[in-house]
Amino acid sequence: MSAIFGTALSLMLTVGGAAVAAEGGPGAARHYLAGHVLLGVGIGLLIATALRVALRLVLARPASRVRCLPAQPVAGESAAVTVLPVRSAQAVALRGRHAA
Repeated sequence: MSAIFGTALSLMLTVGGAAVAAEGGPGAARHYLAGHVLLGVGIGLLIATALRVALRLVLARPASRVRCLPAQPVAGESAAVTVLPVRSAQAVALRGRHAA
């Protein structure tokens, strides 16, 4: 929603600034400057909105599968691995309200 609002605002300022800047008549220098300020603000907002949308799209992409691959062991190296025996869990008789 903010991208739509930002784009609409920037286009409105850009078109309004261009219209004011193109207007002639008495006091045209004052209108010319105001039009270019509005034009610059509108274009700046449009660029900021486009960058925000592009960044959102880049961050929403799924991660590359290359980075998710497990690391391959270096050939020729071996390591001794010790495995401890696994003890079975002791069954404790439950009493009271825990027995249910």
